[in-house]
Amino acid sequence: MNQENAKAGSSVKDVAIEYCVTCNFRPMAAVLAKQVEMELGVKPELVPSTVSGAFEIKADNEMVFSKTQSGRFPQQGEVVQILKSKTKRE
Repeated sequence: MNQENAKAGSSVKDVAIEYCVTCNFRPMAAVLAKQVEMELGVKPELVPSTVSGAFEIKADNEMVFSKTQSGRFPQQGEVVQILKSKTKRE
């Protein structure tokens, strides 16, 4: 756990954002990664995907948001809120 993560009290250690390369979702993934890093002190891994339309977020190998399943992108702040809620539950 990095020092910032320890300060924030976050128990989320690893966040991965899988994004569709052919759909050009990388810029959205990068913005989301920066938000997660600023709010939780965890630097997400950006994972290129060959799955068309993919925009999937995993925390500690657990799916926390899936565009493929939900049919939509996360709303502003939604993923950070989910990750904060996950931390409170643990």
